[in-house]
Amino acid sequence: MASIGAGLIHGGAIGMHAEHPQLARLFIAVTIAQVAWGVMVLLRPQRWLLVAGVVINTGIVVGWLATRLGGISWIDGLEVKESAQISDSLCAALGVIAASIALAALIFGKVGTPAPARLALPSALFAIVTVVAMWNGANHLHAHGGSASHKVFSNWPRAFDPALPLDISGVEGVSAEQEQRAADLIRETSVKLLRWSDPKTAYADGYRSIRDSVTGFEHYMNYSLYDDDKFLDPSAPESLVYRVGVGTERTLVSAMFMAKTKVPMDAPILTDYAGSLMQWHIHDNLCFSRIGKGAPFVVGVSNAQGNCAFGVRAPGDNAMVHVWIVPHECGPFAALEGVGAGRAFVSEEERRDKCGEH
Repeated sequence: MASIGAGLIHGGAIGMHAEHPQLARLFIAVTIAQVAWGVMVLLRPQRWLLVAGVVINTGIVVGWLATRLGGISWIDGLEVKESAQISDSLCAALGVIAASIALAALIFGKVGTPAPARLALPSALFAIVTVVAMWNGANHLHAHGGSASHKVFSNWPRAFDPALPLDISGVEGVSAEQEQRAADLIRETSVKLLRWSDPKTAYADGYRSIRDSVTGFEHYMNYSLYDDDKFLDPSAPESLVYRVGVGTERTLVSAMFMAKTKVPMDAPILTDYAGSLMQWHIHDNLCFSRIGKGAPFVVGVSNAQGNCAFGVRAPGDNAMVHVWIVPHECGPFAALEGVGAGRAFVSEEERRDKCGEH
């Protein structure tokens, strides 16, 4: 009955993970395995079934522990570690109970048919635990880049000032691990990015301006870092953003981290990193030109048909996100204003990296 209860809880989670087909199918398999085993061993207990129960439920509990301790990189939707919740913790507890009783039955028990009267109390207890877990599971918002990414949050974004204590806590749909990763990234970026305070240093390290200073900000790109093995690494940001001052005056204000080429904006590796705190976007309407062997620079934007009157469309359409090291009213991960905000995979009303009038 413990196994059946755990299976029903897993069954209730199938729809909540529909955005990750591989994970949803895994929940289907787990549901069938736990429920089928529970029914079979109740109807006709046999030693081989007890062995199967130990293997099935232990394996599922071990898999759950792996997702809470470090994630499972080869399963889409489970790559990032998540905090234990009421529903999955109760489900795991039922799995432990099922495996333990099956093991004890193998070692000490006798094969036979239990009397119905002896099953009344445990069946009621397991039913209560199952209902509580399923109820809490229905209220839980997973940070897999699906439901959480399409929800408007009233408490985010918040104004950011690196001179004040960092305030990114209590945002709906953000786990403790995601909050910690975001905080570490903000703090580390604010220190390591200062290396390139002078654009001349950036140039010496391979960064080249895309000549967009007319927007009020100038981006320096390092194309050699686009498809390296580093991800959100403040020691190797793909782009540096400078605020344009008088004449040649430039003030370093932000890193612009970029995902590898052709990684979609809603890929779990991006959306799961900081959950609802961070919004990835792309600039797929920019037209670039080359002069000789120099680095490409912006010469305009494409028309409604996606064509460039001058230059060519930028290859790759890399997803990107800003991390600010100076105060910003729209938060530490805010996009630029206007055309600089790019395009996200959610609507303008749902974006979490903008707070001004657009």
